[in-house]
Amino acid sequence: MLSRIAGNLFWMGRYLERTEHISRFAQAHYFFSIDAPKSIKKEHILESVLNMAGSYVEYIGLQNKMETNDVAFFIGLNEYNSSSIKQSVCQARENARGAKDSISTELWESINTYYHYVKSMDRAKFEEVGIFGFSKKVIELNSIINANVDNTLLHDEAWSIIHLGKHIERTTQIIRIIVTKINDINRIPKKEFHNVIELFENVNLLKSTQAYDMSKIHYREVPNVSHTLEFLTLNRNFPKSIVYNLRHIENCLLRITNVSKHQPNSLEFYASKLLSTVQYTAIQDIEKEPLAFYHDLLNKVAKLADMLEIKYLQY
Repeated sequence: MLSRIAGNLFWMGRYLERTEHISRFAQAHYFFSIDAPKSIKKEHILESVLNMAGSYVEYIGLQNKMETNDVAFFIGLNEYNSSSIKQSVCQARENARGAKDSISTELWESINTYYHYVKSMDRAKFEEVGIFGFSKKVIELNSIINANVDNTLLHDEAWSIIHLGKHIERTTQIIRIIVTKINDINRIPKKEFHNVIELFENVNLLKSTQAYDMSKIHYREVPNVSHTLEFLTLNRNFPKSIVYNLRHIENCLLRITNVSKHQPNSLEFYASKLLSTVQYTAIQDIEKEPLAFYHDLLNKVAKLADMLEIKYLQY
């Protein structure tokens, strides 16, 4: 496969996965803002959404106050926000167009439908449906696209490259969500209702990653921060956990190269080593310095993506 086509497929997968996580995080925080204790300021919830989406600095540069509708529109449809859902959808569609001969008609049409939906939304329409309605539609359209990737494509090299983009982006976004919520929890004042607020933040972290129900089933008790970090990082069977996605990254690379062993310092060796390092890390070690652990892991995933770009995607 040409590197140009591979690059298009890879980034198509990444951009589409990115839009789903930002949408789901925003949707979870919409409900959180309704049910949250009064001691949690609305501004803190909005800052959390902007931080997760990587849009805080750009927003502050344009707006002088935190307003729900302004923040929602900024992360959703603002054309001048490079991290907005709209910009990511446009980039995904452009990459899909560049690899149109390698994907199915059904997949192209579902991406095109997604593109035209966000392009048709202006400020008035967006405020009419609200961040909840917009996020719900985005998640539904992403589900259709994911189904078409898995059900209408050959599970060959092209499929593996799309999934590489998907799982690298998912790993990145899950880490960003965890870091954002750890920071939110860390700034809770150590006062009378600290435990209650921490529980709300922890539940919000689980719901932002679709992990709330499965975490309760797995641990069979009220979720706590330790169990949440363990579940989202180390669980081998949950599709949004870091270990699960690192294992799929390794599998996709093995499908592309079609060899079982790799030379030290190679991309494939680095991916396997990263998986082994994380999956054999105890939650007690993570909890000692959680922010340091996740920032380091985020840098390593970024290095993995850079190595992949150099080896397979540059042209």
